[in-house]
Amino acid sequence: MRLTAMSYNLMRVFEEISKTQQPELIHPSDKKYSEALEIRQQQAQKRDRFVNPLFFQARISRISSYTIRAVQNAIITGMSLQCFMSSLVARLVSRPQLIGEHR
Repeated sequence: MRLTAMSYNLMRVFEEISKTQQPELIHPSDKKYSEALEIRQQQAQKRDRFVNPLFFQARISRISSYTIRAVQNAIITGMSLQCFMSSLVARLVSRPQLIGEHR
């Protein structure tokens, strides 16, 4: 169990560090979540309702399958940490702006 927890935490560190290197970018899974939330917001507004504001706060993100595969491939190929982190950062996409979001 400790090995599993350590592996999970290590992958989370890699993913979070890749996000901090390019703060204006996000992982594709986060973009997909934001777009789905925007659709929910529009549907709720049509019915004169609202989406719980807690959904718009920072969410606990899951480790993307891309990160897991990238870690596996880096271990198998002996890729350097710098190359590995660069590949994670290259996977980031631009952040969508939600309805009513202010910068």
